[in-house]
Amino acid sequence: MSSPQEIRYLVSAGLLPGELGLLLAAAAGSTYTEAMLTRLIEGSTAYVTARAGDRLVGFGRLLSDGAVTAYINNMAVSPDHQDMGIGGRLLDMLVEAAGEVKSIYLYTDTADAFYRRHDFHPSEKRLYVRRCNAHP
Repeated sequence: MSSPQEIRYLVSAGLLPGELGLLLAAAAGSTYTEAMLTRLIEGSTAYVTARAGDRLVGFGRLLSDGAVTAYINNMAVSPDHQDMGIGGRLLDMLVEAAGEVKSIYLYTDTADAFYRRHDFHPSEKRLYVRRCNAHP
């Protein structure tokens, strides 16, 4: 874990595709092209970044219709900044950005306890996925 440093949080501001790609690869092993990362950023209803100095150490994004449903996706905290409360702050800010929707959904296969601590509960419905295109 790194030494304590002030973490700055911003909503939907100042994010480059390359730095997001590095964070997602380090935190989750995800790989995306620069074009995909650009669309990911631009297509988000809102996103929250966490920075230690100039370095991106946390990210999460929200997709929402603004009335009924919101979906939180791509939550990531750099491994050397985990267990510092960054993920919880990102999540709180995304929930706030969702406004007065009826439900906020997310999918996880690794962080059930974390999301339960933040008032998320398993859905009564099954999650289905259709893979549309093979991506490199």
